[in-house]
Amino acid sequence: SSGINAEYGGPQYNNPPLQVAGNDVQLQPYPNQQPYPNQQPQILMVQNNPEVEYVNTNEILSWISCLCFFWPIGIVAVLKSRESEKYRLSGNIENARRSGEAAKKWALASIAIQSVLGIILIVVSIVTGHGGR
Repeated sequence: SSGINAEYGGPQYNNPPLQVAGNDVQLQPYPNQQPYPNQQPQILMVQNNPEVEYVNTNEILSWISCLCFFWPIGIVAVLKSRESEKYRLSGNIENARRSGEAAKKWALASIAIQSVLGIILIVVSIVTGHGGR
């Protein structure tokens, strides 16, 4: 005996009938049911991100320039970096590179403007005598 009790198959147990032959157990269809198809296992592979060429969008530099330096110019840098990412994902690599370079220029401008304003503020405060005394 195969260790499987054939009496647990059948309509009284809400199971299709079992056919036990040696060590093989097969489900049998109900009389008015179509036979079970012999299907090969199917493998479904899902690829979320198709391989897209790397483009430097300068997103980190843009966010740093926006949050730590002159934010009005930094916002433009962030928008350009996001635009670059959108172009990259759509496969438009040339425009992605252009927008990434523009984001870098805007971010560096933000850093430069804030640095110059900071130096001016320090010089003015020293000259006017408000430099910490």
